[in-house]
Amino acid sequence: MSTADSKSEAPASPEPAPIYPLFCYRQRQRVLATQLDTTLEIGRQREEEPAPVVRIDSALGARVILAPIDDVAISRSHVEVGPTDSALVQIRNLSATQLVRISPNQTLEPGAATRMTPPVLLQFGDYAVRVDPPEDEQLQLEGLPERTIPPGRIAPPASAAMLGATFDEGRLLRWLETILGVFQSAANAHDFSEQAARAAVKIVGLDAAAVLRCEEGRWKTEALYAADQRPGENQSAWAPSQTLLGWVRRDRRTFRHVPPTGPDTPRSLQNVSALVAAPILNGAGEVIGALYGDRRSGERTGGMPIITEFEAKLVELLASGIAAGLARLKEEQAAVAARVQFEQFFTPQLATQLQRDPGLLEGRNAEVTILFADIRGFSRIAEQLGPDRTMAWIQDTMGALSESVLAYDGVLVDYIGDELMAMWGAPAPQTDHARLACLAAQHMLEQLDAISARWQAELGAPVRLGIGLNSGVARVGNTGSALKFKYGPLGDVVNVASRVQGATKYLGADCLITGETLKRLPAEIANRRLARVRAVNIAHPIDLYELVPNAGRDWEQNRTAYDAALRALEQENWPQATAAADALAKAYPEDAAIAALVKRVASADRTDLPGDTSVWQLPGK
Repeated sequence: MSTADSKSEAPASPEPAPIYPLFCYRQRQRVLATQLDTTLEIGRQREEEPAPVVRIDSALGARVILAPIDDVAISRSHVEVGPTDSALVQIRNLSATQLVRISPNQTLEPGAATRMTPPVLLQFGDYAVRVDPPEDEQLQLEGLPERTIPPGRIAPPASAAMLGATFDEGRLLRWLETILGVFQSAANAHDFSEQAARAAVKIVGLDAAAVLRCEEGRWKTEALYAADQRPGENQSAWAPSQTLLGWVRRDRRTFRHVPPTGPDTPRSLQNVSALVAAPILNGAGEVIGALYGDRRSGERTGGMPIITEFEAKLVELLASGIAAGLARLKEEQAAVAARVQFEQFFTPQLATQLQRDPGLLEGRNAEVTILFADIRGFSRIAEQLGPDRTMAWIQDTMGALSESVLAYDGVLVDYIGDELMAMWGAPAPQTDHARLACLAAQHMLEQLDAISARWQAELGAPVRLGIGLNSGVARVGNTGSALKFKYGPLGDVVNVASRVQGATKYLGADCLITGETLKRLPAEIANRRLARVRAVNIAHPIDLYELVPNAGRDWEQNRTAYDAALRALEQENWPQATAAADALAKAYPEDAAIAALVKRVASADRTDLPGDTSVWQLPGK
């Protein structure tokens, strides 16, 4: 099929603007081959730029670093070359002091500009830049009959009979073994592209092969392998045919070329007797690269060589192997990224489960237990430590608290300044979510001694927490956005848990749970009722219980006496409440919850006005 035939099948899209081949030389040796597809600034390496010779593309434009930083014979910005709307190229001397020779008898003064028709040769010091005319778009290219199959699609069935009447079975088996090696190799191996290029040379008998990637319409060499390649050979000086690659990209099929010989042969095709290029596709069928090869005339070929349709199909088969490897790598990277994202919030076991069943993350109602843990005195400590040490301290503390959550199969929902939020019961159901949450809270409190010891010299005081837990039905799912994932709960159960955490400041407890959480706990978890309260913006009253990590031998006596004092207070039996609270304070002078009860009794409203005195209005959040 000629280009005239293939044009009728190519996608109906406007022809791209001409692209001029551009070559850079140092001391008459080619060091870079690229395309003049945008304005290029060419000059010496700047601080923090990569070593030459290299092209750098950015949103601000393109730049070629041609000389090392210490080569002062060339300016950092020496010459600018760019295409125009006509068949001319724009040339500007950016140097403030040095001339640029644009012909044997003509130079361009510093700061001057001109337009010229390619071919153009610019010379300055030991360096030169050549711009060639665009390649002839009417080259005789022959495409394979079918378009390349993207990875993941099913190809039509094939048989050995398709190879023809006779073929060398031993050679075919060796070919297939080599191709299978490419298919089986890891796409993330550092030499994957080179393996594929080497296989193309070995299987098809090419002189050279290259794996190219296509980014925003520009082709970049990923790997180049030549049968006579010398160690350290400069790959950036090699130039593929942009014409051939253009047809591969536009038609998404493999093309081969047996170029004519003569004075009109494009420069990049001179001394090349045959070319082939096969597209590398992604799962959507888009061209993301190409496997490109050439077979040159000369002693190795014994005359004018060609690349047969069968050999072009082998190249396409290798390109499909590369595409499959890259698709597998993309899937693996996506899985790793998802796992890394999941493991920021979930246990490794749950992260694995979510990879297998992402549907667990969909929004649904679930019975959960919510935990809020707040660091006491954060503002004072931050002022004392300063920003740098505060950051280190909060990371250390939150790290230890997070480990407690994950150790008891919880989900890290969020960090809100000096507060941590966690959840149990979703995304995977947990029948004992309340127990696990309480064990995690106890573990957090146990970690405080170690955290305080690490920061004693700078803080001079122990680190303290306020922890609140509540259980109930919440709506759970991605509460973030498409841009930032945040899996967590919404609903009244969350608001109550936050208020319970705040209540620890007023009730003298490190950890409070609600009656809803208590109902779901086994009897062996020690607790005592501290109050029935009304919290800010919560309509219904809340029963609060203190979770006691290390209950002593007299714990039952303590709890019974506290409950008697609390009932006397709620029943407005002021003499009994006062006596019971004072007796408790003398018996347990270190008990902060008893000290808080004494203050409540002392400040109780003893008027005869009607009201529900069994419910205490919390002073704040």
